[in-house]
Amino acid sequence: MVTLSGVSSILVIRYGRLGDVVLLIPALRALRRRFPMAHISVLVDQRYAAVPEMCSAVDRVIASDRIGMRDSPWWSGALSALRSAHELRKARYDLVIDFHGFRETNLLAWYSRAPWRIGLERNEPSYLPFCFNLDPVPEDQNLHVADRFVSLVETLGARLGARDIRLEVPSENRIKAERFLREKGVDGCPRLIGMNLGASAADKMWPAARFAALADKLAGRFDLGFLFLCGPGEEALLRQAASSLKTDRYALAGQLGLKDLAAVISRCHLLVSNDSGPMHFGPALGVPTLGLFSLSDPLHYRPLGDRSRVVRRVPVGDIEVREVYERVSEMLNVSG
Repeated sequence: MVTLSGVSSILVIRYGRLGDVVLLIPALRALRRRFPMAHISVLVDQRYAAVPEMCSAVDRVIASDRIGMRDSPWWSGALSALRSAHELRKARYDLVIDFHGFRETNLLAWYSRAPWRIGLERNEPSYLPFCFNLDPVPEDQNLHVADRFVSLVETLGARLGARDIRLEVPSENRIKAERFLREKGVDGCPRLIGMNLGASAADKMWPAARFAALADKLAGRFDLGFLFLCGPGEEALLRQAASSLKTDRYALAGQLGLKDLAAVISRCHLLVSNDSGPMHFGPALGVPTLGLFSLSDPLHYRPLGDRSRVVRRVPVGDIEVREVYERVSEMLNVSG
């Protein structure tokens, strides 16, 4: 364990992905407990900046347009990267923590000239030891991703306790969510079930028609409403589900920003989701979550929380509606 003193300014680096940024929250909260008076900044891909903005442990979010830099001419991208690196150096951080472990992020930590620098050493030859002056924390593939992040903060002397993945949705987004659900006619449902249809790859997506069949089967037994969710560019999944539905107590929600997405999920009694970034919003908002897994190992990415569950089959199409129905029914009966 490293003993640090006089740390008043901290930079955390983790660009993405969405799920990983949500799973970083327990480490950020542990970092806040370790350094209660420090100013904590988080450098993140601008697509996911809303996540640390919903965490009270964070004082400042630095949003990076990594896609813009990638897609611009090489010289323009290089200039933007250098400009960003120079701004980080001018901030004069006392401690920089690289939760990514890429060469790019290693070099950013080194260029910051922070007196203390530590990083996650991935099981790849990308780690640059000269960029850090504290011993690296090896990435333990036997741990959940959230615990890998927390292990790095533990090295700095953080008291761990229970994993705290809480996100705090701004009141204006909660108000928008209530208005949206009211307009869709599902605000009065005793229990609202969220169903996240999308994922980062087709082989991680349980068919939309099976989500619809699940909703119809649940509606035959429980007094429920259903909220079907998807990410940008996945609206066809909503149409596929709607074309198969028999129940009329449902709403379709696409094209939501992350804070609005968090707000509507927070209104759900339970979330059923493919293995994806939005799945992790459920536990972060206190919503029991059933994750549907195929290729990814739930050991690493399962939804956190004692009330969350997992169903896994490879390929994902082997997951039967009956199996998910039984698991959701159990979760509903436990939660009341």
